[in-house]
Amino acid sequence: MPEKSLEELREMVGTSKVTVEDLHVEAGKVEEFARSIRDDSELYRSEEAAAERGFDGIPAPLTFTRVHMFPRYCPPERRDEKRRGFDLGFDRGRTVHGEQEYEYERPVTVGDTLTGTQTLVDVYQKEGGRGGQMTFAELEIEYRNQDDELVLTERRTRIETAESEEDD
Repeated sequence: MPEKSLEELREMVGTSKVTVEDLHVEAGKVEEFARSIRDDSELYRSEEAAAERGFDGIPAPLTFTRVHMFPRYCPPERRDEKRRGFDLGFDRGRTVHGEQEYEYERPVTVGDTLTGTQTLVDVYQKEGGRGGQMTFAELEIEYRNQDDELVLTERRTRIETAESEEDD
């Protein structure tokens, strides 16, 4: 069970915070990210290759926005680990990453500068397969570009698992 009660967590549902600022999509960083995921496509390196595939600019790989976790993109007042989004009171040792999805309005491309606003969408509990309550938190980040256009929405689920008998 998280440090916060389910009622306290539910009171936070619907709350939004800017958690990503000035995420500049730079050609070098896009290429570096593509290399890190072992994608050697020219699409991520060449404006000509991107144009041939119908893009308005060099696109970033689909999961590129996860670099928002780097401190340089986090607003200064939120750089403390507990304040990077929502302090749910989850025990980090028992917290796992659930599903994640990205919904694109258009590709993220070199030249974009993104701001991300995170919202706590839902919190609920379920009985765990090994017994005990598991607490789920559904979070959503809307990324807008320098023209305040919605570019993509990232959704993810964090889960605090129940304590096992071995934890006692």
